Amino acid sequence: MKKLSFLMLFAFMFVAVNSANAPDKKKKPLNAIITYTISYEGDWDPATLAQQPTEQIVKVLGNQHRTEIMSGGANIYIIANGNDSSTIILLDISSMGLKYYMKTEKEKILAEMEDEPKINYLDETKTISGYECKKAEYITTDEYGDEVATVVYYSEELGNESTNFGGTFHGLKGFPMEYSIETEQGTVTYAVTNVQTKKTKIKDIIFMIPTDYEELDEEKAKQLFGGE
Repeated sequence: MKKLSFLMLFAFMFVAVNSANAPDKKKKPLNAIITYTISYEGDWDPATLAQQPTEQIVKVLGNQHRTEIMSGGANIYIIANGNDSSTIILLDISSMGLKYYMKTEKEKILAEMEDEPKINYLDETKTISGYECKKAEYITTDEYGDEVATVVYYSEELGNESTNFGGTFHGLKGFPMEYSIETEQGTVTYAVTNVQTKKTKIKDIIFMIPTDYEELDEEKAKQLFGGE
């Protein structure tokens, strides 16, 4: 149960953390498979660390993307739809034979959104997986009212802010290519290590809710992950 709770934390932390190109009448929608390598530093419990994902896949089709987080007996798929600003989380707990989905519409995201972030766009650039990425300082406010700054490198070639809506990098005008997040255990770093755009065909169906998934309501979530 503790493991599942940690995985769900990952899901909510990184909902809509990547962005994709908005459709253009003169261009075909972007088809891409983007791979992140995830690394960990700090005082992690060895047993906990052994169960954490070391790779994350983002499948992009135009203004939609699907982030895939695989770890042990529970897999999480996060679908961000930049066309209607909605988010779907698919939770496949194969070890328990359970499949759930949670869909959040734009109105609810807006209602639950806290203060707008401050984003400082800087002149520094860095090449990541063959793409020239710009640097930004992304500043949010934590639960104690203190500012938290995250340095992120982003690519305007691969995306824009549409599917960052309401997510970890809400408002960022490009696809996040490299960034680090501080947790109680230590630092988690995400870095894109591969971008595949040639001979890539992403199908619409992977952005839909499968028919064998059951909606996860508040009561069921409490039973699975605890809480009051």
